[in-house]
Amino acid sequence: MSMTEKINILLVDDRPENLLAMEAIIEQSDYQIIKAFSGEEALKYLLKFDFALILLDVQMPDLDGFDTAKIIKAREKTKNVPILFITANNLDSEYIFKGYSVGAIDYILKPFDPFLLKAKVDGFVEIYRLNQQILQQSIRLKEKTKELQEINLELENSTSKLRKSEALANVISETSLDTMININESGSIVKVNPAIYKMFGYEEHEILGEKISLLFSYQSNRAIKEILKAIERLETIIGNENNKELTALRKDGTEFPVEIQIGKRFVQSEFIVAVTIRDVTSKKKYEKNLKHMAYHDWLTDLPNRRYFTKQLRDMISEAKQSNEQLALLYIDMDSLKYINDSLGHIIGDKVIREFAERLKKFINKEDFIARIGGDEFNIILSKTNREQAIDIAETILEDFTTPIFFDTYELFITACIGISIFPFDGEDSITLMKNADAALYRAKQQGNHKYKMFHSGINMQSYRSFILRNDLRKAIERNELKLVYQPRIDIATGRVTSAEALLRWQHSDWGLISPQEFIPLAEESGQIVEIGNWVLEAVCQQIQDWKEAGLPIVRIAVNFSAQQFLQKDLLKTFAQITKEREISPKMLEVEITETVIMGNESNIIKTLNGLREMGIWISIDDFGTGYSSLSYLRSLPVQSLKIDRSFIIDASNCIPLISTIISLAKSMDLTVVAEGVETEEHLNLLRDLKCDEFQGYLVSPPIFPKEFESFLINIGPVINHKGLIQPVAEKKQDKTVQTYTPIEKQSANLNKDILTAALNRTRDVYMISAREMDVFELLVEGLSNKEISERLFISEHTVKNHITRIFQKLTVSDRLQAMAKLYQACIEEGKSHQLH
Repeated sequence: MSMTEKINILLVDDRPENLLAMEAIIEQSDYQIIKAFSGEEALKYLLKFDFALILLDVQMPDLDGFDTAKIIKAREKTKNVPILFITANNLDSEYIFKGYSVGAIDYILKPFDPFLLKAKVDGFVEIYRLNQQILQQSIRLKEKTKELQEINLELENSTSKLRKSEALANVISETSLDTMININESGSIVKVNPAIYKMFGYEEHEILGEKISLLFSYQSNRAIKEILKAIERLETIIGNENNKELTALRKDGTEFPVEIQIGKRFVQSEFIVAVTIRDVTSKKKYEKNLKHMAYHDWLTDLPNRRYFTKQLRDMISEAKQSNEQLALLYIDMDSLKYINDSLGHIIGDKVIREFAERLKKFINKEDFIARIGGDEFNIILSKTNREQAIDIAETILEDFTTPIFFDTYELFITACIGISIFPFDGEDSITLMKNADAALYRAKQQGNHKYKMFHSGINMQSYRSFILRNDLRKAIERNELKLVYQPRIDIATGRVTSAEALLRWQHSDWGLISPQEFIPLAEESGQIVEIGNWVLEAVCQQIQDWKEAGLPIVRIAVNFSAQQFLQKDLLKTFAQITKEREISPKMLEVEITETVIMGNESNIIKTLNGLREMGIWISIDDFGTGYSSLSYLRSLPVQSLKIDRSFIIDASNCIPLISTIISLAKSMDLTVVAEGVETEEHLNLLRDLKCDEFQGYLVSPPIFPKEFESFLINIGPVINHKGLIQPVAEKKQDKTVQTYTPIEKQSANLNKDILTAALNRTRDVYMISAREMDVFELLVEGLSNKEISERLFISEHTVKNHITRIFQKLTVSDRLQAMAKLYQACIEEGKSHQLH
């Protein structure tokens, strides 16, 4: 390689801006930069050019960086080309090992450090130059050696040279692995080398004089004859050669692929036809494996996205010709990320393989299954209508209610499925895939382990969600977010105790958008944290404005999501905002739902304790709609509990349930707030059941600040019997004997024998398994997941799965009925024990 010859460097990334950035950093006059936008395009360039270095992005659609590197390293020509991975992922040990295992020599993290990137590229190029110089010197040395040998040969007489040439030809022929045959003009074999026995199974005496067609299949013989005729027609041309792939035939009748080379040479005015036959079985197998790698997933060995895309087009074409329907199932695993994060990627990979094996059970030979992404699978069901597709989707979901066992882990894997039907939901592969994806999105919105059929309305919903998700990013700066306040009333005095701040979005084009619609979009996009901080600042600013205006002040409650609680500096944010607005933290209340706590119990409880220490009031919202109440309610630093409005609306049928909730809360000295009170009958019932406070349209809907100011002036705030806006004082222990109601006594100190009998009665009603009942018993006793895990010698993840399974069997109403049955059973057992 000359000093002026340019060095080729291949940049591979699916984002043009990344390619331009890398080119700008490493470009110099003696570098030839070649850019590829995909793994497939990179492989094409590698067939045309030699490269000193490949900079390869890991995260690319279709053929990602890892798979591209495997293919590059599998080729003899390119296996020594150094590969530098470009990635935005954190370099954990598993990730690094995976890169090195496929042939990477180093990593560069995004965003690029220009100096580091330039230094590494220049270093590898310098190594390449040195290797090329060594190679050139070796070639020149061989050339000089050859020239010397030629000079020496010229000194020998022609007879000696001829003998040596003949001896060399014989050695080559005798030792070659290729079969070498000489044939005459009629196609008869006149000479063979020893390789013919190993390749074809014939001894020399068995083959001499036979036609060469004996060695090839019937189909290949026609090609042999055509080649021989062509040679005969070109007998005046010396040096004509023909190369062709054919099918050879062994003595035992087995076929195998070969490459043949036929040449015609004149020797002393007589021509000889020389045939060289090379067995290419290994080569074909390698090419087949290479193709398989390009079209199959490395983990499950299922077809990959590239193969699926082609197959979907082909199956749609066949369905059109036969006037048949087909169904596309887009399947997404619900819990893979949680498994990877908690148990590691080794277990996660095992789960993916088991998931794939289970899916295979539901297809026949005419159907097609592929893994198109990390936790995404597609199934194409040929000759399948809407009803049949639903049956299969339901069967798949039912099958996955059976747990997967790995070592000591018992895992419940759930999935969501989106379904589209050809030709009704799309007449081409792109439309059918897009609509199945839209249906999957709707299924996931409904919760885990659901399926959804595509219908035309989904596209309208998807379009609306797309617009709202984009516009929500600008809602704060456009001043479109508004706060309204709904007062809470003390049932005993009829006066205001506090208020709940509720968020509204006044869209510039579509008017008022319901929180039920835009809050999930904010959580999906991660904007909920920014919006939550805005709400907190706006509430504190409003309290400060009321304070400066000399208006009566009550505590204001704000709702918090799980994502907001995961902020590292949440406590610091509360302290900073309240200090800047010069308001007491005691004027704030944080409302959380039971589901917010589950999954991050220790961290969230720690944060709640920090808020409580600041003087902020803590409340459990929508009580009864989650499943953590019995295990965590006593360990949470909460001061009030809000009964979900669904039970108040159906109050006439839920009196025992509401009574149980109120009794449970009072036994723990919690204030009880009823939501959704709309009628006098609701209020009278709550008063009779000793509920503390309520909010609802009976007194006031959520109203804007100006209206709320008038509400405060007219009704006025009070300090209720719990001292809600006073500093939280530590309760002194009273050593005197206290009197409890039966329910209070049982909830405060349940005898283990009584509890066991009560749980057994509940189990009989709801058909809960013995192991689930063991977990439930300890859950009701107040043990944490970790404590239950240690007590029963099972993992914490398995504990959570059992709890989930228990409450999947119960509706929201059933859960509270179960609580009521439990407490009633405790009372009866307690009386029974007292009699004995």
